[in-house]
Parts: sequence; structure tokens; C-alpha cells
Amino acid sequence: MISTIILSFGIYDIFYLLITFIIIYVTHYYYRYFTRLNPLPGPFPIPFLGNVHQKIGYEYSDWLKLMHKKYGDIFEINFVGQRSIILCRTEFIENMNIPTTKTKYPFRFHITEGLTEYGYIGTGLVNNNDHKSWKYNRQFFSQAMMTPSFNHQAIEWTNELWNEMEFYWNKLGEDYELDFIKWMLRFTNEIIFKISTGKKNNSIACYYNSLIPENFINLSENENKKIKNSEDFIHSIETLVDGLIYFVIFNKFMRHYVPFIRGKINGFLKNRDYLFERISNIIKERKIEIENTPLDQPLRHDMLTSFITANTSRDINSTKHGDVDLLRPMTDKEIFGNILDAINGGTDTTANLLCFVVYYLGHYPEVKQRLRQELDEVLGNDLMKPINYNNIEKLYYCDAVIKEVYRHSPITFFIGRINVEKDEVGGFNWPEGTSFHILYSEIMMSKDYWTNPENFDPYRFYKIDENYNNNYLLENQHIKNSFTIFGGGIRICPGRKLAMIELKCLLALIYRKYDIELADINSPLKYESDNICVIIASQVPSSGVVSWKFLILIEKEQSPYSYRWIVLLLMRMKIVLKGTEVKNWVHLLANNIALLTLVLSTASEITLLRALVNEQRNPLAVGFFIY
Repeated sequence: MISTIILSFGIYDIFYLLITFIIIYVTHYYYRYFTRLNPLPGPFPIPFLGNVHQKIGYEYSDWLKLMHKKYGDIFEINFVGQRSIILCRTEFIENMNIPTTKTKYPFRFHITEGLTEYGYIGTGLVNNNDHKSWKYNRQFFSQAMMTPSFNHQAIEWTNELWNEMEFYWNKLGEDYELDFIKWMLRFTNEIIFKISTGKKNNSIACYYNSLIPENFINLSENENKKIKNSEDFIHSIETLVDGLIYFVIFNKFMRHYVPFIRGKINGFLKNRDYLFERISNIIKERKIEIENTPLDQPLRHDMLTSFITANTSRDINSTKHGDVDLLRPMTDKEIFGNILDAINGGTDTTANLLCFVVYYLGHYPEVKQRLRQELDEVLGNDLMKPINYNNIEKLYYCDAVIKEVYRHSPITFFIGRINVEKDEVGGFNWPEGTSFHILYSEIMMSKDYWTNPENFDPYRFYKIDENYNNNYLLENQHIKNSFTIFGGGIRICPGRKLAMIELKCLLALIYRKYDIELADINSPLKYESDNICVIIASQVPSSGVVSWKFLILIEKEQSPYSYRWIVLLLMRMKIVLKGTEVKNWVHLLANNIALLTLVLSTASEITLLRALVNEQRNPLAVGFFIY
């Protein structure tokens, strides 16, 4: 009957039907908009797009900054049907960062069917909105990462891996071009892999071997396979994060039936299956190793072993829990989710923030000199002496530099929060399930909370608990709610200590040996396809003075639901031996910025929204920022 009626429709009938559908949809859209609860100032949305069209031509952070200036400290935006409330004052967010499980804001964002299909929901910490499951995972994740022995091991492994990487650079020789971002990505991946699984994945060594063509001839088939597996693993992690934006923006129909998008989705799903299988196999292999280990033989301490043995007869965790919900062993799914979060989150964040520090120190030589003075005081004159945990704890000014750099150039400029109970925010009563964005990039530059916020001065963070500097009393009063690197409340990053250990350790290893200057002091810090050059010269007299020049390509891309910082560090090495200068320039590798066509359609007419989206190796800078 229905099919007969449909077949009887003529072309004009279909046209009029579609026009009627559009009119009804637009009318319903604006009825809901004008009758919405607590109408706030903000850009006027249009059907299908919301405010996406108004953002075109702006970086997301710049656009939100513009909206803040225009609409004030609380306003609303709408992307793809999702209304978000933007908060720019600490008074509005005090209840959102309460470090108790009774908080009304335990979640960061809404769950979408796309993320569910991607398999990125419901496990681990980052994308887990099941509070009971999240609490259980958080307990064991934090327990594995926050112990003193863990901190000491992390520093020891950072020293060892840094020495290994420098050794490979020397073996490559003075004429070899080094792509620094690839080295650093493998550096951080190998560190987090060893922390997570207790084993070296040899990503640094494998990458080195992959650069030498002769090695493929001399190495065995098994060794070449290891190289391929290591490189595939790195790329797979990057691709997994790249795919998130597709599963957030596009609805199910578009993901499965629009040709261009469908092909991308299939590729991301195939990569997901590959990565998930690799991690699952790592877990299975470790389980077998534990089963085959005699009971009188101690097990090594690492996150994976801690998760597998939790609440079993082989439990290596010294802390026991009184909560009955925490007394059961972890399931394979829970172990998998936590290991995925650790590896995925710990692969690239340190390199991103590190290069920002390099940039600011190049522009503020007095700050750099003060940092080097602290390194000399704490570490002494022996430049080959390994850095230890006590050294790291005494690097107060180094810590202040990192925080001040982040205040000026935050990697994560806003943090999402979802309330599970009714609450009053900004003088309005909001129902449960409201989406809030805390715009920390504006809060951290507000004159209401910071003394001369436009000035770059690490002393505003230096020994702030001791009220070291009376010039920054305003900071002492408001810093609790006006500054964050690792989130706040119960969603504060469990890997925050590891992140700071790596940052301090790497800065100390570099700046105690090398003097760094920007090659182009007038080059501003930009976010789109621009480079910043710095020159690193050895501070120590030797037969050969070694200097390195970094090309830092920083790019930022923002979709309605994702925020990405891409920092490519590309290095050329210049070695001066006996007065002879040998220059070796590296070719700048630019990310392939593709034009993504976002299809929003009715049956008769297709609306194309052109949006720039980076398709290749474009990792989200969450890293240890697990909120």
C-alpha cells in the first residue's frame, strides 16, 4: 500500500514534499531555539550547521576569544545540534572541580553513537561515562602511576633512553638529516610503553634501523619484521586519534553511505581492529608469562602486571581496598581500556609542550639564564651525571617556567564538563545533562586573577605556596581555580606527575648542555603552518662544538568537537670540527592538509560545508591530560 502511494508520486510531488519537510524542520529548529531554557547571548545559529559557518576562517581558540569579547563571560554556541555553555570566570566553575566523587560534574562530554561504534567508549578513564566503572579503573590506574618507586623508575628510564637516542644520532653521522618529531614521538612512546607493560618496545632502535638502507640487507627477517611492527604500532596510534573527529561529526548514515566518508571510516575501523588486536595480544602474552612464573618468584612491577594481578593470589599491589566494589579482579576489557589510555595518551604530549618552552625561552633570555643557573645549582658541573628524582624535586624555577608557558599557550584551552544533577551556574538553573566548556585560555589571561597577565614571568608560579613573591598576591588568591594544566576535580590527570617528570628531565638534559637561541627572533608563535627556528650550541668547550637547529612546525586544527595541536620538530645538525663547518639542512615535512567535504543533505539538495581537516598523523594533544 505504502509503496504504491510512493510510486504514484510525480517529480513535483517529491519537490513539494521536500520543501514541506524543510519548512517544518526549520520552523521546529527555531521554535526550539527561541523557547530554549536560559537563553544566553551568543552567535545566531542556522539549521544543520549551528555556528559552524561563523567559525570558518578562525582557529577555534581565536574564535572563542572573539566571542568572549563580544558576548561576555558566559555565552552559548551550537555545533551540529549540541548546545554548549562557555564559562570564562572562576566564580562559575567552583563546583565543577570539587575533588570528591559526590561532584555533580563527573563527566567531560556526551556519549555519541559514533564514538560507541568506534569502540572508544565505556572502557578505561578518558571516555568512560559509567561512574562506577570509571571509579574502579581510576583507583588502579592511579595506584600504578603515583607510587614513589614509579617516579624513580620513570626518571631512570628517561635518562637511559635519552642516552640511547643520542648514541644513535652520533652513529648516523654529521651529514644525516634528522626528523626530530619522529624521534620524539618514538621516545615518548617507548617510555610510556615500558611504563605500561614493563617491556621495551625498542621503537627508538627500530626507527634508527629503518633509516639505514644497508640494515635491511644485514638484518634478519625477524629483525625486519620487528621494525615494521614497531613503526606500524606508532602510526596506528596516530591514526586511531585521527579517526575520532569523523565519528563525532558525521552521523551513522553519512559514515556508512557517503562514498568519500565511508572509505575513510572503513580505513579507521580497520586500523582500530589492528591496534586493538595488538594491545590485546600484549595482555594475553603477559598473562601467560605470569601463569608460568613460579609462585616463589617475584613478578616485575609495571601497570599491566598490576592490573592483571589486582585482587588475585599474585597481587603485586601493596595497597588494599576496603570498598567492596574494588575487591574484584579486573576484566580483560578493563585492562585493555586502561593500557590503551596510557599508551595513547602518553605518546606525544611532552614534545608538544616542550617546544613551546623552547620558543618562550628563546624570546626571554633572562628567563633562560635563570633556568640554566638553577640547573647548575641543582645538577652541578658534571654534565654526564644522570638526573635523579631529588634533582627533579628541586627544580622549582623549571617548574614555574613550564607553568607560565602553558598559561600563555595552553595545549588544552578548554575543558568540558557535563552535570548529572540540576545545578546553578552563572545565576541560571541548569538541568542535568547540560554541556559546559570552561574556557581556561581566557581565564588564565584575565586581569581579575593575574597581575599583568600579558607579561611572561615565571616568578608568578615560583614557590607560590611559600608566598615567595609579594608582587603576585593576586595569583596566590585565585590560582586554585584560575589555572590548570592537568584538569581538576575527580577528572584530574592521573599521569600528571609522570608528565612533569618527563618535561623537567628533558629540559634539564637539553639546557644543562646546550645554549638555545631562536634563529629568527622576530618570528611569532603562530598556529598554522609556520616555523620557528632555534639554534642549540654546546656550553662545554670541546674538540668539536655541536649545535642543532630545530624547525618547529606548529599547527592547530579545531573541529566543533575536537581540539588538536600538532607540533612537528624538524632538526638540522651542524657540526664544527677543527674550524670546518658542515651544514646539513633538513627538508620541512608539511602535513597534508586536505579539504574535507562535510555533507549535510536532504533528499533533493546537498549542502556542502568546506572545512579544513588535517588527514595525516594529526594527534590530539591529550596525552597525559586525562580529565
